[in-house]
Amino acid sequence: MGILFMHNCVLCGEAIPAEDGSKAMLCAACAREVRAQYRCVETIRVPGMDGCAAALYYTGKVKQAMRRFKFHHKQHYADWFAAQALPLLSERLEDWKPDLITYMPIGFVHLHKRGYNQAELLAKPIAAGFGLPCRATMRKRPFTPTQSEQKDFAARQKNAARALLPLENVDLSGQSVVLVDDIITTGSMAAAAADVLRKMGAGHVYLLAPAKTPRK
Repeated sequence: MGILFMHNCVLCGEAIPAEDGSKAMLCAACAREVRAQYRCVETIRVPGMDGCAAALYYTGKVKQAMRRFKFHHKQHYADWFAAQALPLLSERLEDWKPDLITYMPIGFVHLHKRGYNQAELLAKPIAAGFGLPCRATMRKRPFTPTQSEQKDFAARQKNAARALLPLENVDLSGQSVVLVDDIITTGSMAAAAADVLRKMGAGHVYLLAPAKTPRK
């Protein structure tokens, strides 16, 4: 029996026959599209970060898949998105020398409603891929609006500056910390996170994400 079961492509939703134990999460057509259209190749800079990397552009099918992952309980998509970011960290191991993987927190209301923090789901397999510890280091200040609710860059910066608080009893003294987030948009929240992590003692802070909004 060549075909044991079917699963669906993360990007287009088409059924993929799982032959010979294959665990591919993309159909052949979408795999070609990712290579040709979606790879993020630009240099990314965020204030306070010693380095940044993103795997894919947040547009088209990637954007739709990320929204299903975040808002429609497709938690298993985390495996595919994390796999896109893993090679980026591998390429930077000698430069970044990470001691710890952490992740962007989300507010209590969103966590309760969604049931999971998508950045945490991404961070855990990334950390496991390199045998690194993964832990929460920050929390969202209560009643902070989401960045998507802010109308412009200035509003995002103002909102981000007060959005994050350090967790108690977390000592990052001298550590090289990689912050995992789902999407790099303006970088305002990541910059605020870098500031918090440095105040907690981190010697170096880096940003890693599976997706980034394209430049306009």
